[in-house]
Formats: sequence, C-alpha cells, structure tokens
Amino acid sequence: MILLMQLIPHPTIHAIATAAALVLSSAFTAPARADKVTLVAGGTGADGGPANQAEVSKPFGVIFDQAGNMYIGQFGTKTDGQLVRKVDTKGIITTIAGTGKVGAGGDGGPATNGEFNFIHDIVIGPDGNLYIADSSNRKVRKIDVKTGILTTFAGTGEGKAVTGDGGPADKAALDGVASLWFSNDGATLYVSGFSSKVRTIDMKTGIISTLAGCPGGRSIAMDSKGNLYIAGGTTLRVRTPDGTVKVVLDDTHLGGSDIPLAGNPKHLGIDAQDNVLICDELHHLLRKYIPAEGKLVTIMGDGKPGTAGLDGPPAKAQLRNPHGVLFHNGAIYVADSLNDRVLKISAD
Repeated sequence: MILLMQLIPHPTIHAIATAAALVLSSAFTAPARADKVTLVAGGTGADGGPANQAEVSKPFGVIFDQAGNMYIGQFGTKTDGQLVRKVDTKGIITTIAGTGKVGAGGDGGPATNGEFNFIHDIVIGPDGNLYIADSSNRKVRKIDVKTGILTTFAGTGEGKAVTGDGGPADKAALDGVASLWFSNDGATLYVSGFSSKVRTIDMKTGIISTLAGCPGGRSIAMDSKGNLYIAGGTTLRVRTPDGTVKVVLDDTHLGGSDIPLAGNPKHLGIDAQDNVLICDELHHLLRKYIPAEGKLVTIMGDGKPGTAGLDGPPAKAQLRNPHGVLFHNGAIYVADSLNDRVLKISAD
C-alpha cells in the first residue's frame, strides 16, 4: 500500500455525483457552541516562534497533555515532515521527535534523532508518554516525555501478516498502524491498521491480542460508555461493550444526509455528548454522527478544497483532505492536512 496515494482524491463518478449532492444538500448543521474558526498552527516560520506562524507539513494527529500542551504528528513527505511537534501553553512550537527524513532508526536514543515512516496518529497514554502510529514502519513508537527517549512499543516492522497474539506487543507483526485509541480506564491501547483486524495491547502486561469479531478500519474512537467506533471504506461501525458489532452508516444508511461517507474517512473523535466527529477527507468536510438520533450532519466545510473562512463560522471555512480531529476543553481541533495547518472551532 502506498500511503501517499491515499492522500489524493481521484476523480471518480462517485466523486462527481457527491459534488453535485453537496450543492443540493441541506445537511449542514453548525454546532451551536462553536461559531468561529481560528488558526492554531501553520505558516512559514520556524521552531521557537508562534505556532500560528510556523510551517507544519501535513499534520495528521493532534493531542493534548494534562498540562495543556498540544502535540502534532506530521505525516510529511519523503523529504520533509516525519516530525512530532509540541505547542506549549504560550503557543510556541518546537520539534520533539524526528529528523524530518523517512526511516526507522533511533530507538534507544533521543527522539529528536529518531526516524519515522509516515506518522498517522498520536495519543497520550495513562503514563503521560506519547504513542505514535508509525504507519509504514508498521510500528507503534513511544516517546518517554521525561527522558525524551524513543522506543518501539509494538510491532516488529517485518512482514505484513498479523501475528503475535498472546505474546509481547513488540514481538508481534502489525500490518500497518493508522489509528490509536486508549480505553477510558487507560488499561488498553487499541490499534487499527489497514486490515480487517483491531488489535489490543494490555498496558500492564504488554500482551497483544486481536479483538474478536470486530472488523478493522482506518480510524477508531471510543466514547465514554465504551462503545468503539470503527471507520473503514464507506462504513462506520460500532462495537458495544458486550461485543455486538453493527453498522450505523454506509452507502445505504446515510443518517438523513444526502451525502454518504467517502471512502476510508480518516480520524474519528468523540465530543462531550458522545457524538462521533469524522474527518471525511475526500469530501473535504468535518462531519458528526449523532448516535441518539441516528443522524449524520456536516459541521465544517463547504465540500470544496480550499483555505477560505478563517476567523468566520465553520460553515464558511474550507478544508483540504482533513485527517485529524480532536475534541478538547469545549473546542474542536482539526488537522487540515493538505493545507498544512491545524484549525480550532470554538465559541471565541
């Protein structure tokens, strides 16, 4: 699988029909609590300056630590990116991991000397450390935030078969790592790649398993009740705590929208009401699935790739292949990937 190809939408008949549906759609519903889009990171500047003036290269994953620092995982390209950036509480950006070049080395040393091969996601564990979806290396990498040391937490990087259940996660083979999510109690790390599997890693024992009866997908997220949502293809599924898996959105279940999900929507997020935020990458939209109503609504974007709409309402703001979304402290953060920026939707 060539991951860069997944970033570029193809002009298919479905895409043309979708574009027409976007014009006619009345599904746009602006979030009542959030009416302004602002720039958090993106520009032409360098490390050590304000994040909202700094260059970022294809941001994919966004997460906050308990102190309020934001971390950005950059997907980048073969000649730039491949970095983890930190935006402190004063808005200053620095690089904490990566050399900027594609590679697999650096374990056991400073994360700033580490190499990555297309970072898809980044999360913070119950130990406060950073866990990175190092996709094409087929590994989960770990950064100890106290020491700055980089290690491999899961995956051997060898082969593409899914192996190693019942043993140490760092001895198991992963088929790719696209999305990470911790259970609500922090005891389990969920890993979803590019196959039909979701893997689980016990944080106490380090043992990896395959989640039985659960199809995989490009993106996963868990709500406060323990419902695990999995997005893959044009389908959004939910696995309830009792192990039941059901389809909530697909080409025939549209949630009241005129527009089905595009193929392989990227990261999912969960808001304060346990609604599912969806980066509908190929439609250039941020959408929301409301489980209580079974509805799918659009909360950001007009369906056209572009950069317009900063400092205005989400309905007027354009996106270009968004990949990352996070709800944090009443605001929504969006990794507007091919616009090389991170945006914030809030009631500021």
